[in-house]
Amino acid sequence: MRVAVRPAHAEPLPIIYTASGTVRGRNTAVLTSKTVGYVRTMLVRPGDPVDTGQVLAELEANDLRASVARSRAGLARAVQGRVEAQSALSAAQSAARVAQATHARMQQLLADRAIPQQAYDDGEAAWRGAIAQEEIARARLQAVTSGIDEARAGLAESQATLEYSRIVAPFSGHVIERRVDAGALAAPGTPLLVVADDSLLRVEAALEESRAAELQVGDSATVEADTLSAPTVGKVSEIVPSVDVASRAFLAKVDLPKGTHLRPGAFVRVRFRIGTRSRLVVPQSSLRALGSLERVLVVQGDTARLRMVTLGEAHPPWTEVLSGLSPGESIVTLGPAELRDGSRVEVAR
Repeated sequence: MRVAVRPAHAEPLPIIYTASGTVRGRNTAVLTSKTVGYVRTMLVRPGDPVDTGQVLAELEANDLRASVARSRAGLARAVQGRVEAQSALSAAQSAARVAQATHARMQQLLADRAIPQQAYDDGEAAWRGAIAQEEIARARLQAVTSGIDEARAGLAESQATLEYSRIVAPFSGHVIERRVDAGALAAPGTPLLVVADDSLLRVEAALEESRAAELQVGDSATVEADTLSAPTVGKVSEIVPSVDVASRAFLAKVDLPKGTHLRPGAFVRVRFRIGTRSRLVVPQSSLRALGSLERVLVVQGDTARLRMVTLGEAHPPWTEVLSGLSPGESIVTLGPAELRDGSRVEVAR
């Protein structure tokens, strides 16, 4: 029987380190309250999809609404005050013009000695008083205008504070956790909801402290999960420099390709390539399974001999052999189906 053979030999195979990981959204937000109030309505549940700006919860805000109403009333009063101040300024300007014209005529009359000095002095005083009243009216208008700006700022502040009673989604995604229910008292900083953008996912994996020097940002990592039809390849985007004191492990974050169908919180296995090592291998095409046992056919002279082997990691097209073979032995990679232990063979050249 003619057979094709390949020698068992050493190949530099990658060293793979496997760690457990958890799927997270790259953008995950814990939504908290910015004001004190009871939760009036909770509009979403865990698993619900949300859009950017969608209202997710509302707090009781009667006092905030009253504050907005007071601010609007204050702004209306300020606007009305400006109308009155503008009218007062117009009247003062008219009086100043009349006083100025009268003063000019009295100057001419005094020059012609048609009026006494006292009459002229009274007219000049009236003119200067009218000018002062005009300046007072102009200053009051400026003050009222500043009051309008202040009232508008107060209204904007009240409206912004009222918006604190509406909890909205900062981005599109899914609700992954609801921390409180309707009726609960919320205070500033109280966590209400957790929202994750599951269109962009990452895996957070804990690695042994001793592996820190073997991993770099930008390295590839293979992610496997029971819900994935095939492994997916991600990139190490972040390596947390601190080590957890309890587990003596550090955290590596692996960004997954867009469109990866995994749920936040899911368990996955992450395989990191941390180096290479020379190992004895045989072609995968030479392996013959018998139940849980793995066998190969070794050509010795002109005879095929069956050999039980212990296998290690598979890195196509090679499979590591831990025991049962020696380097240089000729392994049958292709032969007739009836080839058995003890069969006479001829090696194809």
